[in-house]
Amino acid sequence: MNKPSRKTLRPGGRAFAVVFALFALGSMYFSVVYGVVGLILCVILRMASLHGETERSRQMQALMDNIVIDGGEIHPAVTHSPLPTVVALATTGEIVWANSAFADISGQFAGARHMRLTELAPTFETRWLIEGKNEFPGELRMGKKAYHVFGSMVPSDAGQMMMLHFLDCTDYVQLRDASETRRPAIAIIAIDNYEELTKNATDSEKSTILAGIDKRLFSWIKDCNAVLRKYDRDKYIFIIENAELDKLSARKFAVLQDVRDIQNHEGVIATLSIGIGKDGETLAECYQYAGLAIDMALSRGGDQAVIKNRYTFEFYGGLTEEVEKRTKVKSRVVANALSQLIRDSSQVLIMGHRNSDMDAIGAASGMVCAARVKGKPVHIVVDREHTMASDLIERLETLPEYKDVFISAEDAMILCDFNTLLIVVDVNRPGYVESEALLQSINKVAVIDHHRRAADYIENAVVSLHEPYASSASELVSELLQYLVPTSGILTGEAEAMLAGIYLDTKGFSMRTGVRTFEAAAYLRRAGAEAGEVKHLFQSSFSQYMERQRLISSARDCGQGVIFAITGEEVDRVAAAQAADELLSIIGTRASVVAFRSGNDMAVSARASGQVNVQLLMERLGGGGNHSAAGAQLHNTTPEEADHMILEAIQGYLADQQTEKPADK
Repeated sequence: MNKPSRKTLRPGGRAFAVVFALFALGSMYFSVVYGVVGLILCVILRMASLHGETERSRQMQALMDNIVIDGGEIHPAVTHSPLPTVVALATTGEIVWANSAFADISGQFAGARHMRLTELAPTFETRWLIEGKNEFPGELRMGKKAYHVFGSMVPSDAGQMMMLHFLDCTDYVQLRDASETRRPAIAIIAIDNYEELTKNATDSEKSTILAGIDKRLFSWIKDCNAVLRKYDRDKYIFIIENAELDKLSARKFAVLQDVRDIQNHEGVIATLSIGIGKDGETLAECYQYAGLAIDMALSRGGDQAVIKNRYTFEFYGGLTEEVEKRTKVKSRVVANALSQLIRDSSQVLIMGHRNSDMDAIGAASGMVCAARVKGKPVHIVVDREHTMASDLIERLETLPEYKDVFISAEDAMILCDFNTLLIVVDVNRPGYVESEALLQSINKVAVIDHHRRAADYIENAVVSLHEPYASSASELVSELLQYLVPTSGILTGEAEAMLAGIYLDTKGFSMRTGVRTFEAAAYLRRAGAEAGEVKHLFQSSFSQYMERQRLISSARDCGQGVIFAITGEEVDRVAAAQAADELLSIIGTRASVVAFRSGNDMAVSARASGQVNVQLLMERLGGGGNHSAAGAQLHNTTPEEADHMILEAIQGYLADQQTEKPADK
């Protein structure tokens, strides 16, 4: 029953009186006394109701008489205006007066009076009038129509009143919505591992593989208003309306899973990357967004879809681990460009991420070697109070070449000039570098990183070596050094620092290792690195060991192979990282998450054995990393809040993984 019907049947109303009278007459069949009493009560209620309505009308008329509009009365131009107009109480929204045009659009006619505006339009509110604005934010829905509402407060001795004018904008809203839903988006689809799929394949097998991919792509879009065309051996262009794109994204781009069913005779599974550009002012801008999106997808390891609009990125998929597919050509090209940059710069500053580890310091020491051989002043920017590589820094500082090399961010700000080169290693997000102010102050920036690219990456870098397939930043730097300096120019301490960085991120060469990883380690061994000396850097103190064990003792199973440990105490970051690694050794564990207090924040460290992508998990908490090692910082968060947030992120990730579970390799 709608609201007007309920109002009609209120006690004392006309319909109520009729029903009550019929009931009283019917009751006379059983008892004349009860029937007469019922009729008397019916008459009394009806008379009281009429008296109340008369009194209310008198009060409302008194309110209307107090409204000062054109000398004390509603101007005829308003009364007979084709623009729907009402006067209502600002406190309750009850309609005091409405012209005939409003009666027409509301369908209530005289009944509109005494109703509240929220009965006709549930989303109506008066905050905008109280704040001094004269236009309702957005459109007001009334039935099947949409209106722009303009209003003002009306002076009245009886209280706050408002006069509202309704302008029909239904056609405009329908055209706007149609324009948004039918606006085209442009996508670029790339076969990630075309070379690996077709390598050593016969012409017949190659045709079968590519035909299988084509078949799944066209089957994926068969129910969409879309255009798909192949324009290169491993690339497609895809044009689709926004409304249809929303349907595909709601299904998590199921084609990513379908294509994984295809593999060649060597067992290499086909994967796709999809980069989509939408909401651009022009088709050219959408295509530009699509290019940025496909670059983002490939830099994050491929096998995923990325949507880029004018504000941000959205990510889908990316559950599988990266497959190594780098060539030394890129390293040589980047090395040549970096060599030229170093020669043309007045000095070189090197900076890693906050709470630097051995990989960041190891990679930085490799860049120090390159700058030193080129004869340029060089410094490493590091916060000595917040680093997990104190032992490595102290060992490097014993070398004469490293006297005064490590400086604070404040000192670096004083030293830098217009021609300074800043090399950022082991991080690609501006909010995670050692000093964001320093990053913004220098116009020549080079980036060397192996973490998957996040939405807020460092833009406009003059040189970028970003390889998510690499085990560590130290591995990338060691490859660059082969083209930048002679082997004899590398100090033994620098070689050991880079080897320590590789050892850290590969968990002793047991995870994320490829052919290039061992080639880099062999190169560093030839440069003088001793594995025994590197191993000493990973020894922990008794207090760190006990901290690690206390943290491990708080662990609990979250299901599906994910273990979570949290403490409200301050814990050494090295001990926390080691605890996360140690939890992975438990049978059946696919990922471990460790959280601990860090000042007013809660720090989170996550590790995985390959089946869980902890980067996607940490991105739910505002962090990042790579497939097997990631972290996050929860600012101004209590342990209880962190516990709830992390558990919610784990459950959300596991739920998504069930719908996007990759095929077994």
